[in-house]
Amino acid sequence: MSFFNNPALSQQMAQLDQEYAQRKANLMQSFYSQQQGGNWNQQSTNAQEKTQPVSTSAQNVNWIQVNGLQGAKEHQVPANSTHWLMDSTEDAFYVKASDEFGVTKSFKGYRFAEIPQQELSGVPEQVDMSKYVSKEEFDELKAMLEQVAGTQQRRTQKSNKEGVENG
Repeated sequence: MSFFNNPALSQQMAQLDQEYAQRKANLMQSFYSQQQGGNWNQQSTNAQEKTQPVSTSAQNVNWIQVNGLQGAKEHQVPANSTHWLMDSTEDAFYVKASDEFGVTKSFKGYRFAEIPQQELSGVPEQVDMSKYVSKEEFDELKAMLEQVAGTQQRRTQKSNKEGVENG
């Protein structure tokens, strides 16, 4: 299943991307303010303790690793924030958002499903041709049917002719 075929999920992803862009802008502004104020190193250490980003994807989402569903449920999300949580124990991820008081307002989980290599490479799946008739077999069957149909047609014409002569 593709996430982008689901309109509700696509809309939610767009909203989360907007929230992320706003948070990023706020962080950048905070970064430049702190850099000018001289206390950047202290704030940087505190930010690293609070979250542990794993990697950044094409949508600039910082993934935070959690240990299973319980770890995702226990993960604290700051006020007016959304965290993308990658499960380290199974093929799943969670999106957890909080309101202005830091109370969880949305918590959703999604499972990953592997896409078969054939779909990724564009190579069609191997077809078992033993289940189908060959061109030669088809032509033979076609000839037989035409022969049967011709015989049937001749019988019908013959029977119609005899009916006219007797009638």
